[in-house]
Amino acid sequence: MTSFFWKLQNKYNGASRKGMPAIILTLLIPLLAALASCSQDPVKIGLGLLPDSDFIEIKSTDTVGIRAYTMYNELSTSSDSTKMIAGSLYDEYFGSTYCDFVTQLRVMSAWPAKAFEIDSVLLTFIPSKVSGDDSTTLNYMYLCETGTEITDTTEFFSGQNPDTILFLGKYPLPDMEAGRAVSVKLQKWVGDHLLRDTTKFYPASEFYKDYFRGLYFAIKTESGPVKGVSSPVMVELDASNNVSLDPLGITVFYHSDTLKYTYSFVATHRAVNYNRFTHDLSTADPAKQINHVNDGVADTAVFLQTYMGVFVKLDMPSLEAYRDVENLAVNKARIIAPVHLDGETYLEKNMPARIYVRYRNSEGRELPIPDLVHDVSFMDGTYYIEKDSYFFNITSFVQKYLNGEIDEPTVELFFPLSAAQNVIFKANTNDPTFKLEFAYTVF
Repeated sequence: MTSFFWKLQNKYNGASRKGMPAIILTLLIPLLAALASCSQDPVKIGLGLLPDSDFIEIKSTDTVGIRAYTMYNELSTSSDSTKMIAGSLYDEYFGSTYCDFVTQLRVMSAWPAKAFEIDSVLLTFIPSKVSGDDSTTLNYMYLCETGTEITDTTEFFSGQNPDTILFLGKYPLPDMEAGRAVSVKLQKWVGDHLLRDTTKFYPASEFYKDYFRGLYFAIKTESGPVKGVSSPVMVELDASNNVSLDPLGITVFYHSDTLKYTYSFVATHRAVNYNRFTHDLSTADPAKQINHVNDGVADTAVFLQTYMGVFVKLDMPSLEAYRDVENLAVNKARIIAPVHLDGETYLEKNMPARIYVRYRNSEGRELPIPDLVHDVSFMDGTYYIEKDSYFFNITSFVQKYLNGEIDEPTVELFFPLSAAQNVIFKANTNDPTFKLEFAYTVF
């Protein structure tokens, strides 16, 4: 019985093995077909069902060349600023920078029309920022009256000399600290000059339009270490309307009979002012000083200076070829700008918080790029430590250039007046160098 059972099992067992490949093959064919269809590029599935005009083409490149130059222009507008800056600074690469300003003084009340005798005259100013070391230097304040009327519509330029008509004196300055008022006693005759015709105090605008049109203010360091061993002093005054106290004023102390009075002339936030900036590159360290300015030489480094000094010009001529591409939308246009760090003066921790981008129209006027008009954070312009570079988003600028709304594929890097640290960029044949990341869609 047992023998018969095993013979029967062996007979049918072979039959089952022969039937298995047929069953598996039947199931495997549709499965392989399904897998084959899934392996096709999902982007291309259905291409034959739609016309070519219904598709977009997305492309990107980082090979758009950038030529970088160091430039300087004394005709940068510096009028009606909310900053008033005086003093100087030194940099081994950039040399010496000198700053001074002119501002309006305004009368704050009607003249009491009394006989008077002047007791003293005091000028007071409140620095919002002080840089340099005034404890090891001897600093003087220089004052002059200016003869040109300052108006909201008058353009003054960074290299323009003030129209000084009367020297009001040179006065030693005490140590200065940001946020703390500095008071300097002026000569009494300055008060006599201001009060020589009190009928000019009404209407109030008569004073600064015709009688005393402007006050020139400068700070000069006249002794102490040279060439930046101990940096000279730079003082910044905030003339915006978000400060609680006016930044500068002259007060005349006088008496009438036995009573004492004061009368003030103040540079309020409504006063118009302008800054002058003078740059002397020749005082830089000969081994480090800037060699190529405004000469069109594409050097291995370009230089960006505070207080309207040298700036960086970036040409992107390769973008011109994209003007011929129809229906092109710019998805991204971002400049990567690597910096030079020397381990001494130029350190990561000292890099300015933000750099701005502008361009020039057909008339040569400086205009902010459209990306900056949208929002400053959209433009970026900040320093990325992990990349040792600044990033600038110029997407809207490139789109407007390709659309013919902007004439040249050229931008400029510049500082706001609040910046205090210069920057050196690696450029042109250097490695790394400026790079434009460019992505676009053709639809």
